[in-house]
Amino acid sequence: MSSGLFKRLGFAYGASACVAALALSAAPGWAADAKAPKTPAKPAEAAAAPLPPVLPEEEADTAVLATAGPHRLFLFDPYYYAGAHVIEGDDPLLSEKGLAPAARNAGATLSRDGGKIYFSETYWSRGDRGDRQDLLTVYDGRTLALEKEIPLPSRLLVVPKTNQVATSEDGALAYAYAMAPASQVHVVDLAAGKVIGSVDMPGCSLAFPFGARSFASLCGDGTVGVATVGPAAEAAPKFSKPFFDADNDPVFENSFVDRATGEAFFLSFTGKIYPAKLAGAAPVVDKPWSINVAAGFPAAGAGVQELAWRPGGGQVMAFHRKNRQLYVLMHAGNYWTHKVEGTEVWVLDVDKHSLIKRISLAAPAKGIAVTQDDQPLLYAYDSAPMSLAVYNAKTGEVTGRRKIGGIIGMVPGL
Repeated sequence: MSSGLFKRLGFAYGASACVAALALSAAPGWAADAKAPKTPAKPAEAAAAPLPPVLPEEEADTAVLATAGPHRLFLFDPYYYAGAHVIEGDDPLLSEKGLAPAARNAGATLSRDGGKIYFSETYWSRGDRGDRQDLLTVYDGRTLALEKEIPLPSRLLVVPKTNQVATSEDGALAYAYAMAPASQVHVVDLAAGKVIGSVDMPGCSLAFPFGARSFASLCGDGTVGVATVGPAAEAAPKFSKPFFDADNDPVFENSFVDRATGEAFFLSFTGKIYPAKLAGAAPVVDKPWSINVAAGFPAAGAGVQELAWRPGGGQVMAFHRKNRQLYVLMHAGNYWTHKVEGTEVWVLDVDKHSLIKRISLAAPAKGIAVTQDDQPLLYAYDSAPMSLAVYNAKTGEVTGRRKIGGIIGMVPGL
């Protein structure tokens, strides 16, 4: 490139840059010494405007439930919900009012007035391993606050049964069933917060309390054993004569024993009711009667191909003490279908051995509970699928339904 051409291009570039610089310097606000108009200052009163008022400081509080009425339900599931939900049966939405938490595989029971909730629990120091600690845990039924943790020597870990842990009629003692490895029942002084002793019940299971210091256990040889404990839980159990065949027609472990009187109703897989009187010198079991015959059907047998109406589920029975009416969860099936959900609830008069009513359920259920007032409600529930339905226990009319599950339903008054 010739020097002349370079000079011409250089001049052209320099001239263009000079023009651009002049244009920029002429634009307002770009040059440091340009006399551009300044942003007007805010009025003095605007700068001094007061700040918004400070919100009042929040104060934490704790809700307290009303005293338990007859229609309160404590719906217990130690797996999905890990505790007992508090539900009011008169609430159209059946909303949860609170939750008393419990460990996985816990057992549960309720004081007679619903003022205390008891859990038998097991914890390990490393979650699912390490040092094991067994406890009887006490919660206040209104505040749902933890009140007490009472160490247990051991306890049986099992799918929740209504009588793996239970309390005496007066609420002074608790009984926790254990198998470590022998069958025994730990007796807990609730006021002192300690185990006062253990009663060996060889070959028997669970604890059905009655009276101030007595409990019964069902035994594999077809008998029922009763122990009355002394101050240090010393006891000499007494046993009935064999009344059921554990191999061919066992009885449900979720049978009913009245805590006040020791009157019992044991239900077999074929639908036989064995009335029993546990209080006295020794337990006495009366002649059985068939709920199928009471309903106008032939008595159900133990044939594996024999189709009949049969009791089944988990918490398969409920009892209304004042009306002396037994509620049984029923389904159509063959023998050995004792865990199948019920599609009906049969209401039976235990004195006349007669059927009062058959309630068709809106959804199959594995457990039932009945309130103890003059206008009783019937609760029917299942854990999988989750469901809860409430019925007028006299008419069978559905009064509420929602999606929530449970294994054991506990109501005040029993």
